[in-house]
Amino acid sequence: MDNVAPKQLKLTAEECCEQLLTDPILKQGMLRLLLLFKELKMKPCWYHAKSYKCNYKGERVLYINFGKQNWLRIRVCTVGDMHGVGEFDLYLDMLEDELRNEFMNYAANFKRCCKSGKGCGVCGKSRTYYITNPTEEQFEWIEKFIFVRREFIEQTKKHRG
Repeated sequence: MDNVAPKQLKLTAEECCEQLLTDPILKQGMLRLLLLFKELKMKPCWYHAKSYKCNYKGERVLYINFGKQNWLRIRVCTVGDMHGVGEFDLYLDMLEDELRNEFMNYAANFKRCCKSGKGCGVCGKSRTYYITNPTEEQFEWIEKFIFVRREFIEQTKKHRG
């Protein structure tokens, strides 16, 4: 019986933040995001070991991954490839100039959630704003991209439905 590993506890995102983040920028930024999620009624749901996902109206908005001490990765979904090229243009039109510039500067670094590039059924092969250990400025960008993603979901649901 001693050889049996204990089951991984399903900690909340708040518990991971408290236990794993001691760096003041990471902790303060993550606590601010968690407060924003609460205000937007977007509860981070446990995905797997210290990883969480947030949805809005059934569409993925972002993933949060906690690693070892003071390691944090946030992936904000922007626009997917599943529903057509026109959605990319719609997404760009929704961005204010400063945010559009950040989006275009960052576009070269977009990564697929799926290593295969074929889509996993979860992300829809989305282009993802992918940040490890965000700075204060990057936390601000993340917040802005969350609002744009939610608006994008609203707009595309209107066009599809």
